[in-house]
Amino acid sequence: MVRHLVFTISVAILFGVRTVSASAKDLPCSGLRKVKAAHLIKLFGTPLPNDMAFSHGLGCYTEDEEFPNPCDWKVAVSEDRNISEDRRLIVVDTEHMTGQGAQGDVLVLGRRDGKITALLHQTFNRSVALEEASADKLVLKFSRWESCDPVCCPSTEVREVYVWSKDGQDYVLDREIAKSFAQSIVVNPCRKKSQ
Repeated sequence: MVRHLVFTISVAILFGVRTVSASAKDLPCSGLRKVKAAHLIKLFGTPLPNDMAFSHGLGCYTEDEEFPNPCDWKVAVSEDRNISEDRRLIVVDTEHMTGQGAQGDVLVLGRRDGKITALLHQTFNRSVALEEASADKLVLKFSRWESCDPVCCPSTEVREVYVWSKDGQDYVLDREIAKSFAQSIVVNPCRKKSQ
């Protein structure tokens, strides 16, 4: 079963990469504002498991066509807006409803060399919150699990600040601000006992 799952995900990623290289060339720059988010996510985002087709802003998708479950995976677009005249921000949350796993994808799409391309694509374990978004700066907030944190309870809150690079024509990580959840009820098992 595990081999089958690994093979299926590998094939989905392989076909996803091929789809990006073939279809992205045909997408005109004028389409950046008009193209549906689902199409842009399929071209530039993280492929859904088993190459499931993402078709709208919020949906449930089955993982197994032979034994379908109407909602194995829940996918939602939590943000879709223009942050400048030539840049579009899309945030996608994916959650495995019948298993474990969730992720947040942040995409900023724009024009480079006469075609639409991903100026930023970051995938986060679980969800990600958008604190600030402009043409010059993005601030993303998420929880981070340290090596000895239990699955239920991350011990660190992180803010990543991305700034626009005129030279590279993309967003680059400027700084990361991490702090412990000091007010947390759960005791951090990573913290060494004072002697």
